[in-house]
Formats: sequence, structure tokens, C-alpha cells
Amino acid sequence: MLIQLPNAFGNAATNMAIDSALLSALPQGIALFRHYGWSEPAITFGYTQHFQAVQRTAPPGLALCRRTTGGGIVDHRNDWTYALIIQNALPAAKLPATEFYEKLHRCIQKNLAQLSIESRLASCPRKCGTTSATKAPAADQCFITPAANDVLQPSGKKIAGAAMKRSREGLLVQGSIDRACLPDAFDFNTFASKFVEALSKTFAIPVGHSDDLRALFDGTKIGEERTRFSSTEWNQKR
Repeated sequence: MLIQLPNAFGNAATNMAIDSALLSALPQGIALFRHYGWSEPAITFGYTQHFQAVQRTAPPGLALCRRTTGGGIVDHRNDWTYALIIQNALPAAKLPATEFYEKLHRCIQKNLAQLSIESRLASCPRKCGTTSATKAPAADQCFITPAANDVLQPSGKKIAGAAMKRSREGLLVQGSIDRACLPDAFDFNTFASKFVEALSKTFAIPVGHSDDLRALFDGTKIGEERTRFSSTEWNQKR
């Protein structure tokens, strides 16, 4: 069952903490979709990135928070951020990462098309099975360096990307859509509903509802995770 949670706002540590806590405590057979905004100007960066490289790249005055998911730097000052969390008993949680990523972004592409917005999926930036001969001089920035199957405008400007984390409990996807790439009057409420419907169909998870969402939110666990994501130890661990 795929449940769409109410929209929420929080600072960087709180947003990351809730995603992490939900992943660790999902009931069997449940998937969750949630959209959240930001109560502070913030950047999140991938789990394996080096803090000092991120700090050199980031504009001054922004909160910096390491994600548990991979990927690059994401500037959240003008994005629409969502999380999709899938419990491990669901087949979708076990799909190969590249297949899952393509299917996820085809859902976005399809719904943009229904709203008369053209897009395409990015091709692999390098030959499969090879690595770059040179190391990038700065931390990767998600909306500057598209990855394969990111959603792009026809011109090549990136519209949407995502990062993933697998655990014993399931799969966490944290995605971002650049508002600057969409019309000022873009209806994100309609888009979110259609996106959930497309995810349900694509990953064969029926849409459902819960009469009491409090059971999904473990306040103690969220508090512990918020402390972790706020800590220097976590954010500067690399």
C-alpha cells in the first residue's frame, strides 16, 4: 500500500531525520510518499561527499546537512523536494538501482507531458563500465552535473534528480525538482497527486490511506535522528 503523507516543513536536520526514521520503522508492505519544504536556506549533500569540498562550493549562509542517500549537492532554496520510502517486502524495493531510477523519472516525465511541459531523460554521460580519468576539482552539484536518466529540459537543463539508499528495512529515495525550470503557475498539488498515481501503477503498489498516521512517526526515533543530522560528527565525517 502506498500512502501519501501530508506536506510538511522543517529545517535540514529535521527533514533528513524524518526520512531516516520512517525508513527504519515502516510496517511490512507499506510505501510512503511525502513532500516537504524548508524552513531555512539549506543545502544537502551525498553521504560519500567530502565536507570541505562541499563547503568550498556552497554559497555562504546556508545550512549544510549530509544525507544518508548518495548523489551530489542539492540547493533547496528553490526546489520541490519529495521522499519515497518503500518497505523491503515490496518487490519495487529490490529492483536494480538503474532500472528503478529510470522508472521513477519516467513517471515525472509522463506527468510533465500531461501538463504540456516537454522533457527528456539524460543519457549516460560516459561509456558504461568506464570511469573518468580525472577527478572533479569540486564536489558534484546535482543540478549542474546530470546523471543518467535525470529529467532534463529539451535544452539539457536539469529539471529533476534523485538519490537512493538501501537498507535492511527497505529503499529510501530523496528527489528534487527545480522550480525554476517550470512555469510560475505550475500546480504542484495536482502534480503530486498524479505523481503518486503514476508511482503506484509503475511499481505495482496500490494507493491506500491510513486513519491514524501517528503510528508511522516514532517521536523518540525522530529526535535521535535529528540530533545525528545536526551533529558536526555526522556532517564532517568525511
